[in-house]
Amino acid sequence: MLKKKEKRINNREPLKIWFWSLVTVFVLCLFSYGYCVRAAIVNIVERQNIENELSILNSKVTDLESEYIKVKNDITLETANNLGFVPATTNKFVSKSVKNPGLSVVLPRN
Repeated sequence: MLKKKEKRINNREPLKIWFWSLVTVFVLCLFSYGYCVRAAIVNIVERQNIENELSILNSKVTDLESEYIKVKNDITLETANNLGFVPATTNKFVSKSVKNPGLSVVLPRN
């Protein structure tokens, strides 16, 4: 009778090893799944934050563009000439007469 009991116990040993191996694999799979879900949630939140910042920056850019266009339209050609501005399309150099004689300019010497 004792031999039969020992035989049954010895037959269960491989089953215990398989069972605990499967439990270990299952637990590792659960942890990896949880990590992947957490990483996905973090990525979604970061993406939403970046999109919110981009929308704020885009609205600031449009505001600055409208202000620039308003200021650009306010400066007339006559005012630009009085201030000594030269249009970017011309290849002319600014003459010395346009410069303010009260300012001194230091030029590098060779």
